[in-house]
Amino acid sequence: KKSRRARLIIKKLRGLRHDHEIETEVNHFISASHAQSCGDAEEWTNSGGAFVAMINDDRMWKLLVCSLILQMAQQLCGINAVFYYSTMFFDGLIENPLIGTAIVGGVNVAATYVAL
Repeated sequence: KKSRRARLIIKKLRGLRHDHEIETEVNHFISASHAQSCGDAEEWTNSGGAFVAMINDDRMWKLLVCSLILQMAQQLCGINAVFYYSTMFFDGLIENPLIGTAIVGGVNVAATYVAL
């Protein structure tokens, strides 16, 4: 009964139409649950063992390093300041400063696409 209700909720939330799509989604949830289960979860949480295991995993280590480098690069290049202060910068220059901020965001998206 709970299984059927869970599938109905997943179907409604995800907007799925076919049974095989729902089963795929359920299988993803089940496999993620199995991957996260590790003996005594409270012991792992309190001792930091899960964090150490994550750091020791080569794929996770690469992901962590990449995300840290990306965050540092954003701070060092000052792009966050441009987005944060753009509304104040455009205030008085154009009628609606939010349009200027939207244009800055659009240029950022276009430049990111070109850079890829």
